Amino acid sequence: MAEKRNIKSLLLFLLKVGLAVLIVWLLIRRDPREMLECLRHFDYRWLIPAMIFYGSHMVTCSWRWRRLARMLGVELPFIEALSLTMQGYFFSLVIPGGALGGDVVKMGVISKRSASGSKMEGAFTVLMDRIVGMISLFTLTLVLLGPAVPLLMKIHWGQLPVDPRLNILLIAGVALLCLAGLGASCVIFFHRSVQRIPGVKFLMDKAERFGHGAVSRLTAAADVYAGHWKELTFLTLITTFFVHLMTVTPLFFLFEGLRLQYSFFDVIVAVLIGNIAGLIPISPGGVGIRDLVTITILVAGGVAAGDAKTVQLLATAIMIVFSLAGGLFFIFDPGRRKKEEEKTDGEQ
Repeated sequence: MAEKRNIKSLLLFLLKVGLAVLIVWLLIRRDPREMLECLRHFDYRWLIPAMIFYGSHMVTCSWRWRRLARMLGVELPFIEALSLTMQGYFFSLVIPGGALGGDVVKMGVISKRSASGSKMEGAFTVLMDRIVGMISLFTLTLVLLGPAVPLLMKIHWGQLPVDPRLNILLIAGVALLCLAGLGASCVIFFHRSVQRIPGVKFLMDKAERFGHGAVSRLTAAADVYAGHWKELTFLTLITTFFVHLMTVTPLFFLFEGLRLQYSFFDVIVAVLIGNIAGLIPISPGGVGIRDLVTITILVAGGVAAGDAKTVQLLATAIMIVFSLAGGLFFIFDPGRRKKEEEKTDGEQ
């Protein structure tokens, strides 16, 4: 049975890779000459600030996770937090599970390295890190969605005979997705109210007995975080400006490299909605689906299709380079070496 699950998981992953490759190939195939011309005239010096700003959001994520871990008494050296964060990006790209695959790996590693009696709390810090990131992304997108309606109403569906009013449903769908994401992210802070729903308390008690007290430890950790709501709010604001907007900034530099006119607002909206689409686990790291959505919105904003594809695919290339670089942190992980040295010393 385990072998069959592994084969099924591998086939599903290969299918996702195939989908991502297919989408990127179709995007390139439609405007190959325009894209080649763009690459020929691109000023590659602009790749340097684009990569610096993209990499900065990973450093901020590491710092944020370290702060969240400290709230639960889990001490995490910054270099180890950075290493595991980079490994998370790497595994999100190369293993099944989409954007959450890397979080699962981080949970397993931090639990293994946490002291006895705090393994559950260590894993919970990874979940809280993801929750803070999602609250920031969904809130920022909702704030910008109203002013973005004129832009999103300009989206064209190629040669498909689609009623333009479908765009209204698209906008409503994005809004509902953000609201649902916020609800799911925040529900853990209101677990006591949720327990009043008929049947929920019964299920939680069953899970408590089955998990040998895991549920009560998780709710206690949630209460600790709820008591630090001011710092959580601060971290959410930091995430908005130094994580999510830092994934947008590289595109500004890439547009400059092509010497193109662009709208800051349109680029921000396109990247944020593209990042939300990238959370859907149908391709590795959101590659393909994120590109398709971002390019479509950029074109709706008046950017030529060839230019939009060149800029977005260059941004995706930067993302892939940084994610693959996370594999080096896996190979030379300082936390693993430290644990091995401690184990060796203990045996001696």
